[in-house]
Amino acid sequence: MPPRGRAATAALALGMLLGACSSTPPPSATPTGRPVATGTPAASPIVSAAPTPTPAPLPPYAIEALRSRVRVPGTISVGAALPAGPGYTKHTITWPSANAQMTGVLAAPTGPGPFPVVIVNHGYVPVGQYYTGQDSSKYADPLAAAGFLTLSPNYPGYSGSGPGTPGVPAIVAEAISDMDLISALPSLSQADPTRVAVAGHSNGGGVSLILLAADSRVRAAVLYAPVSSDMADNARKWWVNSPGSTGGLPGPDQAPEAYRLMSPRAHLPPATPPTLVMQGTNDEDIPAEWTSATVSAMQSAGVHVQFVSFPGAMHNFQGGDLTRANSLAVSWLQTSLSG
Repeated sequence: MPPRGRAATAALALGMLLGACSSTPPPSATPTGRPVATGTPAASPIVSAAPTPTPAPLPPYAIEALRSRVRVPGTISVGAALPAGPGYTKHTITWPSANAQMTGVLAAPTGPGPFPVVIVNHGYVPVGQYYTGQDSSKYADPLAAAGFLTLSPNYPGYSGSGPGTPGVPAIVAEAISDMDLISALPSLSQADPTRVAVAGHSNGGGVSLILLAADSRVRAAVLYAPVSSDMADNARKWWVNSPGSTGGLPGPDQAPEAYRLMSPRAHLPPATPPTLVMQGTNDEDIPAEWTSATVSAMQSAGVHVQFVSFPGAMHNFQGGDLTRANSLAVSWLQTSLSG
């Protein structure tokens, strides 16, 4: 075969060999033994969050519930004049609360004002024996003579006052009536609604304790031999044997949480107003341990509190003890409500 023929034959053979090599598929880039992912990747499973449980509403007697009450402005209506003393006048008043009309007494310094206000709460008296101003005028009148406008409520159901808020213990209904009275203060031209204090004797001290814990408008407090700041104490000693006092609640041993919710001792806010506490060493109604526990709780909460003991005095302040207690109250309130 001629050289050109032999060359052509060799070239043809080489071309066939190269064509055969190029038709072989390339080796896979996937490592041996590892599966090849194909198609659309599977979506991650959707985990539904558990619904947040809605907290149960607080009962209306709870301190926290009282703090969030809607404050509806009312009107204080001034009525008939009452006997008064030097430097002040006295009148009957009414104001709205719990869809009813409440009654009480206004003692105001002579002059246009506006004057700092003190809500004076009386101690427990059976409704059939009570008269307007009983156990409040002996504190309210000296305060009025010293330059404070005092308002002494007749509790719900007393002396023409309406029935009050249903479904709550009596002491809470009394505090609610006071809160609505404070809401109505702007209607009284002689009153300064930015300077409000509470004062109270015995059960009235308990009403005042609720107010200083629940109503941020209160700037000072004076407590004359108050009942316990733990409402379970009061319930065990008095309420369970007094129809209507518990507002339908079972006793504190059956419903301890209910009494904790309404106890000022367990709910003293950081801004608890300065408080003066006074009690006789021979108090036959209020155990000294109750008052000590109230004062200690306030001290622990950082409250500016002062306790004054009256040697030999009984539950009801009288004579020189009453004069001294009222003088201390005037000084305390003048300092606390100044400015």
